[in-house]
Amino acid sequence: MPIIDVEERTVPPPSIRVRLAGPRDCEALAGLLDEPAHASEQVLAWLETPGTTLLVAQSEAGVLGVAVLLTRIMPKPGGGMHKVVEVDNLVVHPEQRGQRIGRRLLAAAVEWARQRRAAQVEVMVGETNRAVRRFYEAFGFAASADRLVLAA
Repeated sequence: MPIIDVEERTVPPPSIRVRLAGPRDCEALAGLLDEPAHASEQVLAWLETPGTTLLVAQSEAGVLGVAVLLTRIMPKPGGGMHKVVEVDNLVVHPEQRGQRIGRRLLAAAVEWARQRRAAQVEVMVGETNRAVRRFYEAFGFAASADRLVLAA
């Protein structure tokens, strides 16, 4: 009987659903963030801030990732106003990366924005963060040069 090396087995991707986050998700979401000392405060602030929406990717194993969405009403070039949704943060648990969970979260975020009649979905990614830029560009995001930034 052949011995199968565990590392060679392919594990099917987990069954994932994306849903709105709530206060009961605070501990799991805090565990996804980089700064554990302030993570719970950050998650609670997101949950309590008007215009901020958290979508979580969940499987039987628990919360696998989160997308933090900020909704703003902005002036349109040429007059009028439109809704813009910004992906402020998108995090997948390190052990779950490479299973297209981030892509599922991003697709859910875009669909959520469309359902709310947003004119566009934005994300800010630094020039040096090439892997993250490739992730968003592969999804269809394109660079825009209409933002000016001043350090405070």
